[in-house]
Amino acid sequence: MKKIVAALLVCIVCLLALSGCGSKYGEEDFIGKTSLEIQAEFGEFDLEGEKSFQDGLYKNTACGYTVKEAQVGFLGTDPEILIFIDFDENGVATGCREGYRPGG
Repeated sequence: MKKIVAALLVCIVCLLALSGCGSKYGEEDFIGKTSLEIQAEFGEFDLEGEKSFQDGLYKNTACGYTVKEAQVGFLGTDPEILIFIDFDENGVATGCREGYRPGG
């Protein structure tokens, strides 16, 4: 019985590792950086918030990158998933979270 449980546990761990259960982005990629620094590293945002015209930074808004594209299937559509990056009044990333595209 112990061998079966151990084998099952190994299979579950391998399945989770291969399925890509985490996002390709992490908080450490964004927190403390400006929107210009983030875009220089990861490219243009897939979803943009309000940009400050004085210095070109995104301030008091959130921008996002696509983590998983929307997929149409037989039983319906899986929505697009994005990672949203929150910017403070200085244009510095203070947090990030996964969610769905607004209106999508």
